[in-house]
Order: sequence, then structure tokens, then C-alpha cells
Amino acid sequence: MSGNIILIVFVVVALLLPRIPVVGKFFNIINTGLHELGHALTALFVGGEVHKIELFKDTSGTTVTQTKHKWQAVLVSLAGYPFAASVAWLAFYLVQNGGSTGLLAGLSVLFVVMLVMWIRNWYGALWVLLFCAINVFLIYYDNAEFIRYTAMFYAVMILTESVVSSVVLVVLSFKDSSRAGDATNLEKITHVPAAIWSLLFLAYTLWVVYRVVVMVM
Repeated sequence: MSGNIILIVFVVVALLLPRIPVVGKFFNIINTGLHELGHALTALFVGGEVHKIELFKDTSGTTVTQTKHKWQAVLVSLAGYPFAASVAWLAFYLVQNGGSTGLLAGLSVLFVVMLVMWIRNWYGALWVLLFCAINVFLIYYDNAEFIRYTAMFYAVMILTESVVSSVVLVVLSFKDSSRAGDATNLEKITHVPAAIWSLLFLAYTLWVVYRVVVMVM
């Protein structure tokens, strides 16, 4: 089976997997964790504080940060969606250039750091431990084909969830802007409608999709 056919299969799986009860959404949380990490790292970068991160089984997440100035809060709220989409782009680059093991190891390290520093709910902690255990198992047994397919699957999951979550945000921002997450926060801070922010998030994510398609074709 060619690489492009496998990629298409993984995209279909990524779209169908969340419909499977209990375990279906497990891998979608990779994107959620990266989204929340984007908020956390940006808060630290602008001189703020990160109090905690929570990851939930419905693939939602929260990051509690503290900043002193409005512009800092804007940057923190902006960071989640673009950060996760950018990591997806990097993930595809690594897979295409022989860095599949590095992707598994890198994601594991990122999530362990999040667990030690900020994750404070039981599901989030359990998810990190299980996710990292999968990666450690694959790296330890060192089957290059399995590692590559797993890395490709992760890349697809992150990017697919980035697109889906951005589309959902757009829908929410038009239907009820008070429930549009980061876009709602940005609307409160800047008085620019949540719909505008959500469309900007979606535009960047779709641009990343375009760059990934160009890369892999």
C-alpha cells in the first residue's frame, strides 16, 4: 500500500474514530494537549504564570494562566489553535524526513513535562501515562515500520482535529459567541467579534493543511 493511500486511510480513521465509545477520542486528546501547551508556553514567554492544565475525556481542555497586561492575555488566547496546527505541520515534516522516532519521543517528552509542571486532573495524568507508555513500547521494540505508521497516524490525528475543532469554533462563534472558547475570550478583551477570531484560526489551519498537502504529494 502506497504512502498516500495509507495517509487517506488514516484521515478517514481520524474522522471516524471519535464516534467509537470510550476509547474513540483517546488520540484526539493529542491535539487538545498541544493546544493547551500553546497557551501555557505563550503565557510563560510573555512573562505570565501557568497555574494548571486539565485534559478531559471528551477531548476538551483548560489552561489557567495569569498575565498582567491586556496584550499578554491576547497573545495567550491566540496561541492555542495556531500552535497545535503548527505542530501538526512539524509532525508531517518529521515523518517525511525520517524523524518518526523523534516525533514519538518528542511528543512523549512534551506531555511528561506538562504532567510534572501543570496537569492537575486525574484523567489528564492517566492519559499522559498511557500515551507515553505506547510510545515507549514502540521505541523500545524498534520496529521502523510500526513507528513510521504510528507517527503518521499521530500527525494525521493532530491536523484533522485542528481542522475539526476550528470548524466547530466557527459554528459556535456564529450561533452563540459566548460559548466559542478562545474566540470568546478574545472578543471580551479586544471587542472584536468572536466570529472574526474563529475565522482567522480556521484560515491559518487550512493554510497549514495546504502546506502539508504540498509537502506529502
